[in-house]
Amino acid sequence: MKSKALSRRDFLKGIGLAAGGAALAACQPQIQEVVVQQTVEVPVQQTVEVQVQSTVVVERKLIRWHHRLGGWDSYAECIQRFEEAHPEAKVNEEEFPAGSAEYGPKIASLVAAGMAGDVTWTAIGTGSFQFLAQAGALAELDPLIEIDSSGFTLDEYYPRVVDGFRFGPGGHGTGPVCALPELAHANYDCLFFNKTMFEQEGIALPNDTWTLDDLLAAAQALTNDVRFGYLPYTGDYSCIRYITLLWAGEVISEDGTQSLVEDDAVKQAIRWHHDLFFKHAVSPTEAQIPGGYEEMFVAQQAASFSDGGWSLSIDEMVEGAFEWDMVLMPKGPGGQRGGHLHCDGEAVFAESENKELAYEFAKYLTNFEAGVGIAQAIGLAARPDVYTDPRVTDDPRVVLLGKSTEEAVEHRGPANLRKQELMTTVRALFDPLWTGDAQPDDAWFAETSAALQKFLDKPAE
Repeated sequence: MKSKALSRRDFLKGIGLAAGGAALAACQPQIQEVVVQQTVEVPVQQTVEVQVQSTVVVERKLIRWHHRLGGWDSYAECIQRFEEAHPEAKVNEEEFPAGSAEYGPKIASLVAAGMAGDVTWTAIGTGSFQFLAQAGALAELDPLIEIDSSGFTLDEYYPRVVDGFRFGPGGHGTGPVCALPELAHANYDCLFFNKTMFEQEGIALPNDTWTLDDLLAAAQALTNDVRFGYLPYTGDYSCIRYITLLWAGEVISEDGTQSLVEDDAVKQAIRWHHDLFFKHAVSPTEAQIPGGYEEMFVAQQAASFSDGGWSLSIDEMVEGAFEWDMVLMPKGPGGQRGGHLHCDGEAVFAESENKELAYEFAKYLTNFEAGVGIAQAIGLAARPDVYTDPRVTDDPRVVLLGKSTEEAVEHRGPANLRKQELMTTVRALFDPLWTGDAQPDDAWFAETSAALQKFLDKPAE
């Protein structure tokens, strides 16, 4: 693939950053390890062979790996297995902000400053993959895969997740592979509910046969002066697309060039959710949420909420205060749950001086054992074989997440590849609905569609 030329100034300007990359990478570890053999002290009366103190310099290739703060226990295990198999290499973790919106610009600034490492976490949902790939910052992995004699194959992953990490002359989803899949998931199509509360109120528990009408009826029955029945997830483009997909509506066209906000399916979906706040009063506005969604659920101020599979970690917050469970969200009138595919991966930088070793490390981060480790932590995987492993299948909620991923509709982004900007643009346009500062009438949809179209008409970064 012919890489798109991008100057340092253009790169930084495109993401609206000051050039702070140098500071982030200024303290790079040395590539040598020094091992000192210490002299053992012995009594002078004894005749001994004197051990001379010496210094042994061990040359090891440093693999710098960038990822978000936090991570999982499986990361340490991946590093250990990789370094044992490749004693000539040493991995150095360089963690950056956990929030995807902050992580992308940090990595981009390193690339622009010429100080990026060897491997980086990336994602198509946030647009960090598309941005780095179109800028020519990521190595094409196909040549390395072709000469790989280990038996490795891309068939180990979900095929469409692999396609999500392709980028070529035809744009995102075409051409060579530029990252190996680490995990995949649908968005916001899980319904978490307080099982104890449902049973105490004599309300049937959510199940796979539920409709949105069933969800609304339960939310109304569970809402009172001290709690809300249901917290829908509203916010950026991914949230809004989840909502519209329930009615089989799309926010933007398949080719990413046209706003579809005025379509009838979109209007129906948005108005149904708006009624949750202001007609039925079963959902809190942002001003009524004292903390986050999960915090409100843990405090039993909400009987249920929608989110992604990552919220399985709610168990650590509940700490046995009540019994909870999770099912997939009801399908909407459009026959869909609203979930759409997001993928995280591990990419090799084009400027890495250790591409072969970096590629090998990316394989360790995305292999079967790593996949099982991540699935045990948050229930998400990019490999179908993970969802058949007994260590994973013993949790029925995680099995549901595998089903959710397989059902998810394809990722859809703007043709200009400004995905992160699309996320925040859509939030700014739709948020007034959820605060009560705007009404979803035809005039609002027309005005919002025009504003979104103006964004879609922007050139690629």
